[in-house]
Amino acid sequence: MKRLAALAPWGAALCGIVFTLMVFSPGYLSWDSAYQWWQARHGQFDGTHPPLLAMIWRAVEVVWPGPGGMFALQIVLIWSALAAFAAALPWPAWARIGLVLVFGFWPPLFGLSLHVWKDLWTLLAFAWALVFLTRELRRPSRALRLGAWFALVAACAFRHNAITGALPLLLWLAWREGLAFHGARVGRGWVLTVAGVLTVAAVFAAKLPTLDARVRPVDSVWSAVTLWDAAAVSLAENRLLIPAPLRAPTLTLADVRAHYTDYSNTTVYESGQIFHSLDGPYTDEQTAALRDLAWRLPVEHPRAYFAHRLRLAVLLFGGDRAGLPDDQVFSPGRTVYEDNPTPPLVRSPLHARVLASLMRLIDTPLFAGWIYLCLAALAMLVGFARLHRAPAAGLAAATAASCLAYALPLALVSGSAEFRYLAWPLLATGMAWALLLPRKEKTRTL
Repeated sequence: MKRLAALAPWGAALCGIVFTLMVFSPGYLSWDSAYQWWQARHGQFDGTHPPLLAMIWRAVEVVWPGPGGMFALQIVLIWSALAAFAAALPWPAWARIGLVLVFGFWPPLFGLSLHVWKDLWTLLAFAWALVFLTRELRRPSRALRLGAWFALVAACAFRHNAITGALPLLLWLAWREGLAFHGARVGRGWVLTVAGVLTVAAVFAAKLPTLDARVRPVDSVWSAVTLWDAAAVSLAENRLLIPAPLRAPTLTLADVRAHYTDYSNTTVYESGQIFHSLDGPYTDEQTAALRDLAWRLPVEHPRAYFAHRLRLAVLLFGGDRAGLPDDQVFSPGRTVYEDNPTPPLVRSPLHARVLASLMRLIDTPLFAGWIYLCLAALAMLVGFARLHRAPAAGLAAATAASCLAYALPLALVSGSAEFRYLAWPLLATGMAWALLLPRKEKTRTL
């Protein structure tokens, strides 16, 4: 029976992998995906997008050309992470199978997994970190803790902002390491010091791919967000606040209004009259102007600035689902970029039915991010309350905290309300509650 319970989640994952690849291969490509595929094909990487994903894609391209290979690898890694997590829980076979299938086919997560996006690679890296940490609860091991640290480094290498979600888990790692050294007498100062070292090391390691000579460096990577904020504040106050070095002299408030959308920063640049640093390096004058602008917007125009940011948060977290276009949730097509080959788009009747079902669910509470954040907050409180009775509760609290620490800062730094930004928080919420469920086996002490 133990062998059956161990193999059961892997069988469920295999079913999920086969179904997904048979029905949806080679996956969907948005503009971001197509651009990173182009980078992989040409070996020319862009610091705007953390280059690790394109570098992996380049290696896959040698074995399996086209988007299909990268899509297959992504699907295998996601489903295998779910299976490994379920296998690490002391549950019966049926419960492990249920966890894999529910998480894997949960409509928001399943729909997102059909796109080759760095957000999904961030999700799978975090998920594998949770696998190592969950196994480490039952069999304390520095090797497992080191594996979790490397997985968190990978998550941070896939997305610029992932470090906020990694912090609670790095703190948990430091505490577990402290227990190995000092037992129950581990002090807070020791834990915070080790957590700081792990964090600095993770940030440094995550930046290593950008040092590759093939990566085009980008300064002021947040310029596209700051200038979008300035456009929103300009419209709210009915005067142009974008500094002269960062715009064309012909730009008018009417031009800004014609291209501005409250759910995405990309449209405001369609006129070509607002200059972000992603297409080319800034001069010293432009860099200084951007820094000054980033400071002045919240300080000198707090009402308009925070109203804009609140509106983004409402859209991002599902407070106004009708206000967010469906293409900001799923992008079920294949964008062509420059000389990329055009992958065939063959949709079987089953493909069409599943996709139609997913699209119908977009405006339902299943896609309301705020619900998951509330559930994560509750899981964190329950986990802290049970911390001294069950180590798994502490890991659940850290996982829920990772969800919140990853998602909430997006309200202030995100450049759009794209639903994919919540991929890890969605899964983290489920994993946190799974860790809180009654366990039949006791965890081993360090």
